[in-house]
Amino acid sequence: MRHDIVGERASFDKGYAYQEGIAVRQMVFPNGQVEVSGFPMTQWQRAGQLHMMPRAARGKSEKREQNEASATQRATQGIRLRCKAIGATVMITLNTRRNITDLDEFMKLFDRFRRIMSCARVFHYVAVPERQKRGAWHLHIAVEGRVARHFAIRAWLRVVGGKGEGYCHLPRPNGGKGRGPWATHKLASYISKYIGKDIGDREMNRKRYWTSRGIVVPRRQVYGNWGNYPSMYEALKPVLADLHRDFGIHDLVAHVSARNGTFWLATGPRPGHFFGPPSPFATEQDRVLADIRSVLQ
Repeated sequence: MRHDIVGERASFDKGYAYQEGIAVRQMVFPNGQVEVSGFPMTQWQRAGQLHMMPRAARGKSEKREQNEASATQRATQGIRLRCKAIGATVMITLNTRRNITDLDEFMKLFDRFRRIMSCARVFHYVAVPERQKRGAWHLHIAVEGRVARHFAIRAWLRVVGGKGEGYCHLPRPNGGKGRGPWATHKLASYISKYIGKDIGDREMNRKRYWTSRGIVVPRRQVYGNWGNYPSMYEALKPVLADLHRDFGIHDLVAHVSARNGTFWLATGPRPGHFFGPPSPFATEQDRVLADIRSVLQ
């Protein structure tokens, strides 16, 4: 990893820290999916006084809307990462005939449902509730592996009290027109869009999604910190080259923002391959060491 500092770095004895440049982070999932993000890295803070700044009472901050937006963004990211960590390819939608407007009451039904599903095998899931127009809650669940359709339907009917009291649906991708399993990143994107709905009705610090225990999200790693790159596009070049070499980019999903000077890249899974830690994704440090070895030889 290259870590060049641009500008003057003041002494920590004076209480100031200054650093700027471009930071690139990577995350490699066991099934070969990769996420890479690049963003401007600028820090200028009075380190000794931050903890002394007064905090507003919970729910009374002047930046409440901004805080809510940040919380929604974090929840959306958490859903995406956990869906990728379990390799979710199946979606289950649960609803009830009874107009259940209390989310806690509905989640008790789901708790009984997931216990029944866990009897057959390990049931890893990511669940996001959505409020219907009539005010009742229903649930979208991303699940790993194959799900026995009839078993899931019987389990939900057993929970809600029999036929006609609820519905368990396993929708196919592309609005029901697609065949086979969901693409994990599309499934994660689909269910995470419900996070931002009914945000005004959510209580402060209210859970926005539920996941099973035992989901291990890969640790985010440093790909490189640079201070000598003239633009984010220049930093993007070696990243794309490494992705193409190690994982392929035929199914690449990318978002590059010229306005914010950021980029985000994601690849699909690689069937038949397992990528465990440490990451095989080449870093700037690897390239520097390789250049040194070539010179010494």
